[in-house]
Amino acid sequence: MKPIARAEGQLCVFIMKTPGSVLLLLGLGLFAGAAESEDIDLLELKYLRSQVQDFKSRLQASEKKTRDLENEIKNLQENRGGKKVVFSVSLEKDALYEHTGPFKIGKTLVYKQVFINIGDAFNSITGFFTAPVRGVYDFSFSVLGYGGSTRVGAHLRRNGQNLVMAYATLDRGDINASNGVSVLLEEGDKVDVYLPAEHRILDNYHHHSTFRGHLLFQM
Repeated sequence: MKPIARAEGQLCVFIMKTPGSVLLLLGLGLFAGAAESEDIDLLELKYLRSQVQDFKSRLQASEKKTRDLENEIKNLQENRGGKKVVFSVSLEKDALYEHTGPFKIGKTLVYKQVFINIGDAFNSITGFFTAPVRGVYDFSFSVLGYGGSTRVGAHLRRNGQNLVMAYATLDRGDINASNGVSVLLEEGDKVDVYLPAEHRILDNYHHHSTFRGHLLFQM
């Protein structure tokens, strides 16, 4: 039995001239080919899995961007066609020279002159503004007084809690002070201008002591 050498790539195989040995080597070749094929299939499967995962990630990111855009469009539409709230008032209507205060106990100022009250959120009888919707509102107010021993000033309050104060002092002569704030209000929150005890302000037909506010946007 004479061996025959054959080259398979870089591998040199000796084949014995017997039927059994030839079948054995053929079987080994088939086994090696099958193993190599399985390795290729495994690599292809891993690649496909990575592609699917990448596609899922990009799809999720795209869906998030779509949701964000839809929410932004919804907010813009709500604000454009949403609740309109604005008011502007003055302490006196046509008085020549009218003082308010001083009082032993502080009180909410009641404004007699209503310039505008869109949304009817300001109550000219009680002096309170009631937020009709949850949102960010902007308020400002001013007070006029006369210098001397009596202090001139007032608080802007939310639900009875002081937010900001307008205050001024002067030995004599007319003095004016103002302040304002933007604030988040819940539906039903109340805002007023409060004259503290032992303070005095004045107004006339020129409307120096005023209170105004409006809804910037809903939340």
